[in-house]
Amino acid sequence: MFTSLLRCVLVVLLFLFCGCGGRDVRYASLADIEGKEVGCLSSVPADSVRMCFPQSEVKKYDKLINLIVDFEGGGCDAVLLDEFTAARVLSRNRAYDTLDTLSIAGCTMYAVVPKLRLRSSQESTTSIGEWADNLAERFYRNFLDGNARKLIWGGLCTTVVIFIFGVIMAVALASLLTYLFISKKCMWLYRPLSSFIFTIHDVPSVVLMMFFYYVIFAASMNGVVVSIIALGVYTSGTLTRIFKIHIGEVGRDQYEAGCMLGLTSFQIYRYIILPQAVKSMLPLVVGEFKVLLRATSYAGYIAQKDLVKAVDAIREDTLDSFFPLVVVGLLYLFLSWLIVRGVSCLYSKLFLHD
Repeated sequence: MFTSLLRCVLVVLLFLFCGCGGRDVRYASLADIEGKEVGCLSSVPADSVRMCFPQSEVKKYDKLINLIVDFEGGGCDAVLLDEFTAARVLSRNRAYDTLDTLSIAGCTMYAVVPKLRLRSSQESTTSIGEWADNLAERFYRNFLDGNARKLIWGGLCTTVVIFIFGVIMAVALASLLTYLFISKKCMWLYRPLSSFIFTIHDVPSVVLMMFFYYVIFAASMNGVVVSIIALGVYTSGTLTRIFKIHIGEVGRDQYEAGCMLGLTSFQIYRYIILPQAVKSMLPLVVGEFKVLLRATSYAGYIAQKDLVKAVDAIREDTLDSFFPLVVVGLLYLFLSWLIVRGVSCLYSKLFLHD
């Protein structure tokens, strides 16, 4: 897994480095933007932009981060920003520069283009050293800056809390349903509860979380608690099927053999049936735990600052998408590795003498 991850990182870095050369088009003034694709925010009047660039295609964006991402990906050749926003963009990425200013709807706007597209006396080529410095600066803003660290840590804690308590609730509810099914006790409780859980399991987990938060609890309960309840109920359906199948596979004859030895039902399940069932069901249970971990990323839909929501806030602040998305991917990979490693250690402890 580590080798594959390293290859992916190297390919992305090579792609970014090779893409630093930009296009062959060079700009010396605003007249060179004529006929090109110009991007701007939705607050800027499109008619006024077309009056300045009648032959250009004007693309509107609702968010600044969407505008910058499309600009970096070549979706537009230049972007029009007000003085404050242009200064913010230039301070966060030294690969950009501005052309002459222009007035649109009584507001002074700056045309921002990549430095490598400039054709003037100040034209310069990006060296490996400058590219590395810009990369290091972006890394610091997205990882080591005080606000970024606080957002990542807070999002990580929220994700871990939802996952741990969601697992506890899912295992407890699945164990209860399995016990009621095997013992044939309290069937008046088992039938409606199992029907409800197995039915909602076919609903996407994100829809279930939103239904619990906005409909059942009417946004009156903490979103973290609602996420735990929704994901616990959602995962318990699959765990119940796993528990019932693997406990049933042990066989009725072993239960009867335990009765002949004078063991109680609890002792039979504790010392004979469950140890054998756990050995076969554990890999499937680990897979469900990893599915639950991935489902925690939907907590942002009910206004919770989980990892994905925290990274999205960093993107809005730094106007950078690559590093924040890389860090959230690496953190989820690390958490998945911890789950597998933890269950492997538990397996070796429980079945040390097998």
